[in-house]
Amino acid sequence: MSRSRILLALGALSLTLAAAVIPTGTSAAPNSTPNSATNIAANTATNIPANTTSTADAAGKSLTSPLKETVWLCRPGIATNPCNQDLAGNPQRPGPDGTFSARYLNGATTTLDATSVRADGSRVPEPFAAPANPQIDCFYAYPTVDLLPNPLLRIGSLPPSPSNSALAAALDQIGRFAGTCRVFAPMYRQASFSELLVGGLGVPLDAETGSRDVLDAWRDYWANHNTDPVTHQRRGVVLLGHSQGTGVLSRVMQQEIDGNPAVQDRLVSAVLLGGYLQVPIGGTQGGGADPASTFQHIPTCVRSGPQAPIPTGCVVAYNSYALPPGGGLPAGSAFGRTPIPGHQMMCVNPAALLRGTAADTATPLDMYMPTRRLMDGNWLNPRGHLAHVLSAYELADDPSGYTRYQDRISGKCAFTQDANGTATWFDITGGAGMFPDSGLSVPLGTHTVDYNVAMGDLTALIAAQANTWRAAHPA
Repeated sequence: MSRSRILLALGALSLTLAAAVIPTGTSAAPNSTPNSATNIAANTATNIPANTTSTADAAGKSLTSPLKETVWLCRPGIATNPCNQDLAGNPQRPGPDGTFSARYLNGATTTLDATSVRADGSRVPEPFAAPANPQIDCFYAYPTVDLLPNPLLRIGSLPPSPSNSALAAALDQIGRFAGTCRVFAPMYRQASFSELLVGGLGVPLDAETGSRDVLDAWRDYWANHNTDPVTHQRRGVVLLGHSQGTGVLSRVMQQEIDGNPAVQDRLVSAVLLGGYLQVPIGGTQGGGADPASTFQHIPTCVRSGPQAPIPTGCVVAYNSYALPPGGGLPAGSAFGRTPIPGHQMMCVNPAALLRGTAADTATPLDMYMPTRRLMDGNWLNPRGHLAHVLSAYELADDPSGYTRYQDRISGKCAFTQDANGTATWFDITGGAGMFPDSGLSVPLGTHTVDYNVAMGDLTALIAAQANTWRAAHPA
């Protein structure tokens, strides 16, 4: 096996265990606002493995405490917002030629434009329309990006610092949502790859610290930032997460939104990819008496046909795999499986939802991959700040932030049952040469590009949901 394949295999192993999906960070903290010092109750039916605990001393006493204030990676209106939005969500630093850019902490900038690769191989620039008074908000929790833990963040309330790796993940996954929403993205003391690797071997893992950080950030957002600066009315909000971020946001939704009419009414949608979100087989929610279901009163997004309205207040979730033809999801897969009788993992096909067709219908997808420029990469390190996450993928050296491959791949929700329980996954076909070698990627699937495989569909869906929600909630 070549050195690159060995590294890919090790990376896949780390990510498979990291996909156990829970909460570390970095250190010192600008961009902060006060928090309430609240704790998080025990998790039910989310991504928290059973052997996770709070960081503790030998006597079992927790060594971490709540952050004194939220540390924002991106928040509209903060000075030098890396996501480049002012309080209204408009460009904080307008480009001289009308372009919209984001800025890394090292000063490097990147455009959010795309380069569309046509069927004949030609490459056509597609400018990104700068946000203009977006009418809803997005609250985002990034996936596992920290390679190693910072021991200082596992004691007391020392805050994490905004990091380029967290920003790179945000730009990769939700950068293009900035045209539809104001972006709020807190930093949190997440579990690092190495901690998840050790935790996957049976060593207790701190899952509470990061979850508490994101819960407190949500409460800060809801109390201090959800009110519209012009209308003074509460705004609609989309929750966006991936992997570990999906785990912590699932807990926020369970505790703060699910079954809380005043807050649930403001939920435009939740896009929670690459996680462990369960529903009854063939069902959309727990209904109030099913502890194995992740949510009791927030359904998965379903549409009965092309003439039916776009659903809102619901969840879009899936785990993507590009498997060899004719096979089901292997028993050792990291995602998509549950042994709990009568249940399955959520799967929503965003492209089919837009069209009003069934989720198990193979539907062309609108794929956007990050470029070297978006990741602040170079010839020596083309994947930039996410080299450890995107090691299996070749990134184009386009001048834009994304490379668009429209209708190159298709996706459908697939479901099987076997002796190991149920398997539900977003089945990706096509795109020869675009995904890692199947022998190395089967356990992990296309987890690290869950957002990318259908990014055009996801952004179009959120824009449509925002319009539907706004029509039902006039200012």
